[in-house]
Order: sequence, then structure tokens, then C-alpha cells
Amino acid sequence: MIDWTSRYCASLTELDRFRDLVDSALALAAHRRPDTDPQETQIRIDAVAHRVRSRIPHLSGRDNIDEPRSVDGLLAHLDDAIFIEHGLGRMEEVTLHPDAMDLELVLSGVPGLPVTNALVYCSIAERVGLDVFGIDVPGAFLVGIRDRRFRRLTVLDPSRGGRQIDGIEFQEMAMAIDKTLDPRDFLSPASPAIWLRRFLNDLAMTSGRSGEVHLLDSWAHLSTVTEDILGLG
Repeated sequence: MIDWTSRYCASLTELDRFRDLVDSALALAAHRRPDTDPQETQIRIDAVAHRVRSRIPHLSGRDNIDEPRSVDGLLAHLDDAIFIEHGLGRMEEVTLHPDAMDLELVLSGVPGLPVTNALVYCSIAERVGLDVFGIDVPGAFLVGIRDRRFRRLTVLDPSRGGRQIDGIEFQEMAMAIDKTLDPRDFLSPASPAIWLRRFLNDLAMTSGRSGEVHLLDSWAHLSTVTEDILGLG
């Protein structure tokens, strides 16, 4: 029997990549479904990334992560693989249930909540060589992609089929949240602590709404552990 709490705590000591963050999120999901297989889920994410890379001539067949020559072209292939073929981002079908927070289930077709969709997207984008990060905003979890060659930033919403958000729309979104802050403040990459805090907050919310109240103490304990290990960053 795997001690998923210990496994989650151990995962917090190394969060250098989205692959690592996926392991942490899967350890959280395993508190509900102890038969979760993190390795199998990572393999499935690898398979989607490989499918995208195979469509890019200079990336196909390589195990190393080369920087893509065209961010726009790669984003188009990601859209096809993630949103059209895989069906991520069907917000109109989402129910406020812990299943929508479970990466393995979301990869199997369960409509996910924003932070889950964002982590799926980032974990695949990272593996195809994109410089990607999360943007935590109330009611959403967006993704930023840096194109260092052209010094450009693309912001998109994985929960809206990858719809890109231009500067004006993002500024309006930020102003609606807090008019006293510079909208650029919201573009700071979400730290692992922010990602996991959002996961745990949403797990507590969905567990309460779905009647899985027996898990609320677990989420509260894991939240405390997360803050103790990672801090408030």
C-alpha cells in the first residue's frame, strides 16, 4: 500500500519542471483514488507531446528538447492535439466535482477545471520545447508562452479551447480583479506553491460540493504541509 501523503511530501522537494508538478498533482488525486498510476499518466502525456513533435520536421525523432523554430506553428499543432483531438477545455461540460481535478481522469476525457487544464497544457508544452508558465487569476488559470526570439508573450486560456487573450483583454481582466495593481503584475509566473495551493483549494471546494466531506481534513492537512515546505511563494 502506497503512502500517498508521504509521496506527496517527497515530491515537494523537487519541483523544477512541470513533469515534477504533475507527480505532485497525481499524488493528491491518489488520496481519492489510491490505484492511481503516476507513471502511466506521465507516459500518456509523453505520448501527446511525441505526437506533436512528430509533426515538426526538425523536432521529430529526437529525444532531446530543441527550441522550436516557430512558436506560432508549434502552438497550432498543440491546439490540434490538445483541444481538437484530445478535447481539453470543454468548460461548458465541467461539473464542480473532484474528478475535474484529477489529471488521469481529465486525460481520459473528464472535463477539467482551469488549474487542471492548465497543468495538462503546460506539461505537454514543456515537453515539446516551449518556454511556458502558469498565470493564476480568479476564476481562471491561464498560460503564458514566451517567444524569446521575437521577445513576444502569448497568453491563452486552456479552459476555453486555447483561446488567445490579447493585451487589451488581459488588461481589462486584470482591472476587473484589482484596479490598484499594474496589469503586468498578474503576468508573474505562478510558482509551484501557487499551483498546488490552487489545486488544494479547488479540491476542498469540489469535495465539499460533491459530498466527499471525509476528504476535507486531508486537504487541510496537505495545505499546511505544502505551506510549511514551499512557503507562501
